[in-house]
Amino acid sequence: MYYNPVLFDRSETIVEQFTINPTRKKYLIIFEQNEIKVIRAFIDEVQKKKIEHDLIVISGEVNQKEIQKILLQQKMGTQLYISSTWDKAAAIFSEAVEAGFTEDEIQTVIQGPKKKFLYCMKCFSLNEIQNEKEAECMHCEAMLEVGPFFSIVRKGYIGYPFIPL
Repeated sequence: MYYNPVLFDRSETIVEQFTINPTRKKYLIIFEQNEIKVIRAFIDEVQKKKIEHDLIVISGEVNQKEIQKILLQQKMGTQLYISSTWDKAAAIFSEAVEAGFTEDEIQTVIQGPKKKFLYCMKCFSLNEIQNEKEAECMHCEAMLEVGPFFSIVRKGYIGYPFIPL
């Protein structure tokens, strides 16, 4: 069974800075308005190499329908670059996967902190956590050990209940 990729804190699509992918003929670069300084050098390099590209600037909230429309209009093999805060990047990533983009076709630069989620195996809910090894479920108050594996299906690291000493 196949499950769509999910953006998570150790996702292979998250990079420190964008890189040119010479196997792609077109680039779609989506970034927040205040992030232009962060990706200016990359945009300059793309323009210098005369690579076909589109720039989409996000100001304010992500318009899911507009992003979906843009992503669905792309040719196969388009390389997608996302530079944004976690919530906006996750929303765009999700729309991109729905539109048919693979993880190999997406590079993401997260501006600010990354988010990490823990799936409670007792009450089946998601909890946002930091980097702790144990956490209390905010729904059922069970103590959970943060497992090493991220579940694409559950969209979080597996939290195993335990009784504290």
